Amino acid sequence: MNLVSAFLAIASVAVASSSIPAGAQDQSNHTSVSVNDLMPSNISSDAIGASPRLTNSTVPKGTKTYVASLRVNVTHSNFCAAALITPKHLLTGGACIGGDIRYASIGSDYNNGTEDGEQIKVVAILSHPNISENSQYSYDFVVLELQKPSSFKPIPLAAADGSDLKVGETVTKLGWYNTGGEGQHAHELQRADVQLISNEECSNQTFVDDTRMCSRPVGNERSCTGDYGGPLIVERPEGDVLVGTVSWGDDCRKSGYPSYYSRIPVGRDWIESIVRGECLH
Repeated sequence: MNLVSAFLAIASVAVASSSIPAGAQDQSNHTSVSVNDLMPSNISSDAIGASPRLTNSTVPKGTKTYVASLRVNVTHSNFCAAALITPKHLLTGGACIGGDIRYASIGSDYNNGTEDGEQIKVVAILSHPNISENSQYSYDFVVLELQKPSSFKPIPLAAADGSDLKVGETVTKLGWYNTGGEGQHAHELQRADVQLISNEECSNQTFVDDTRMCSRPVGNERSCTGDYGGPLIVERPEGDVLVGTVSWGDDCRKSGYPSYYSRIPVGRDWIESIVRGECLH
């Protein structure tokens, strides 16, 4: 899939801030969760993600249990990814809500089945009110509410001041795509290290506004990891931090093409309002 095809495929998804697929219940069932459930980025090292860096490889089992996948039913294969940000909320992207989101598989290493992790029903889907498919998903933030809390620890969000994001820094994207450049799904959770680039550099390919950011592969590797909606993280000694979600343009077969992500600091206030139950549309 080339970059243009990737955009056209995503742009065909109908996005509305109040849309709820058949598998999700009415948003009036929304349950408030304390904003304190959004973990701060200065968590202790025993919280999550204190694993050695492995570039473009299978994730060691049980080390990134905040990663979630979206499914039509409990046992089907994943069609999108997400991140657990509170015990009852996932963060994903707009390209995913055109699918029939009925269940989330949380903490599982595998792209289907119920061998591990938790499979929990999705009961509400809330998109950022300014999300726009016409501009390649500006404000690409979608919060999913779970029927019951997950027992896995959420990943903290990047700081609102952007201090967790630095151009040139190596970050990691997670998902079930093969890192070999063929765009095939892997059975086990994969990771790929990428380098953040400036929006100015990225705009040489496609215009990128301030709600998004871009990366390029580290070295000569062609990184092909990252289902839409999947987490982009910074690995710190004290634990992982969620800095973005995979948005679009992740071309596995073409070296040098950037990948595009939502920028968490831009959406953090809105995300927190959803967690507090202040905004239901």
